[in-house]
Amino acid sequence: MTDVIEALASHPGCEVLRKADVDPFLTKHPRALLFFTGDRNEGLDVAVVVRELASTYQGRLGVGLVDRRDETALMTRFGVVVTPAVVYLRDGQPAELVARMRDWPVFAQACERLLAPADAAPGQGFGGNA
Repeated sequence: MTDVIEALASHPGCEVLRKADVDPFLTKHPRALLFFTGDRNEGLDVAVVVRELASTYQGRLGVGLVDRRDETALMTRFGVVVTPAVVYLRDGQPAELVARMRDWPVFAQACERLLAPADAAPGQGFGGNA
């Protein structure tokens, strides 16, 4: 692991997830995001953003760092085609996906939509910024 990924993995608001850990994690966190780092340097940039999201939304949003050994197995399940990717989940179901590095507001606004009451969220649906 790189220093940036290790800093994220050691953040108190983040959990490193293996395939078997995902369902219990999603049960525990009705609003969550999963971060797929991929093997690109761009994943390091997104890791910095995800760490900031973990700090900003700690206690309101579960943050899971998908273990690289299980990324491929979980990508299909969560609709990830391109990495790095952040999948936002509501009640265990993908609600939005942000692929590759984007500006901070793209990630933060996706969190705000995810945390908004269900009846207040516009018909966002799964898709996002692939």
